[in-house]
Amino acid sequence: MNTTMRHKILIVDDDPDDTEMTKRVLSKSGFEVKVEAVLHGEAALELLRKEDDLPSLILLDLKMPGMGGIDTLRRIRADERLKNITVVILTNSLLEADKKESYDAGANGFLQKAFDIDRFGRDVLSALERWLER
Repeated sequence: MNTTMRHKILIVDDDPDDTEMTKRVLSKSGFEVKVEAVLHGEAALELLRKEDDLPSLILLDLKMPGMGGIDTLRRIRADERLKNITVVILTNSLLEADKKESYDAGANGFLQKAFDIDRFGRDVLSALERWLER
């Protein structure tokens, strides 16, 4: 039996509740995924730089202490080895300026964390269907 998951997803989020909610949504998505999570941008970059098996997708929180999502994204895009990883911003921000800055920095997508778990699940599933193969 093959225990390797088809897609590896890295969640970068300083809020453990949001991370757990995202993990639950991913586990019910119908995609074969292995999920890793870190609490901030510095930890994400450290993990990515030492990993041989890079993630298919990074779900990156925008507002975090230390290195925020935009700075993390810029560093990912500046790294030759990491620059082609799909990065979707996951945020509570409703500001159009945050969305624009995310896309300007190289985000592939921008999802608002919904207070409604069903809506959030549909939004994450939509992103998975867009960026990952089943």
